[in-house]
Amino acid sequence: MDNHIILLRVNQYWESLKGTPGQLTREKMYKGNPNWLDIRLNWFNNLLLENLKHQQDKDFWCFMLVDPLTPPKYKNKLYEYEQLGFIKIIENNGDKGMGMDEDILTTYKSVRKNTSNEIICSRIDTDDMVGPHWNTVVKQALKNKDRISLENVLLFNFITKETKILNWKKGSFVSTKSTLDNFDNPRAFSHNTAVNTTPVITDYPLVCMGIHDNNTTNHNWWPAGNPYPLEDDIFNQMFKISK
Repeated sequence: MDNHIILLRVNQYWESLKGTPGQLTREKMYKGNPNWLDIRLNWFNNLLLENLKHQQDKDFWCFMLVDPLTPPKYKNKLYEYEQLGFIKIIENNGDKGMGMDEDILTTYKSVRKNTSNEIICSRIDTDDMVGPHWNTVVKQALKNKDRISLENVLLFNFITKETKILNWKKGSFVSTKSTLDNFDNPRAFSHNTAVNTTPVITDYPLVCMGIHDNNTTNHNWWPAGNPYPLEDDIFNQMFKISK
């Protein structure tokens, strides 16, 4: 059933983070060749998008969350993703995840192919990756839970190509199960302090966080990981991409 929504933050601008490393100014976001968004979309095209295309269970929707003030050149490029059939663009900055629920639910109701009142929702970023069984496992894990967090997180250093593993009980790979009339938006709460979130341990990592200089927050997690060397062919099988 296509009641699983992925909330993919692309270039939302959060005023609450203005002046911090977590939020570039709009000027810096589009400055340079390639600029910040160019780099992010390149990662998305080569990594996460390929992951989503190769999901065993293809019943899901990916809502790309974008800044309404995105320059036309990039906004047009973002809307081209809708041609894939499972992606929709939502123009809403949703500062700290707030003020987005109406747009999310309205968009979902306009495209869904089911009549269920139950809705599953996950948060992912453009420098993340998910394995081909990710959607299947999330749906299965949420059958008897309302909030889960996939605990086994692979860390992949985009620069050195090294891999580590991090056991993160309340990590960023959070998924929720709720209803259309009482929606639980996983971007509306801090994953580190989320209550009633059940950690899910898998046999091997189904999710991967990219480590790079483009995201200082993610970079801070690298020292916390334990070495987890992977041969290229194993990594490629896990995420259906080329390392």
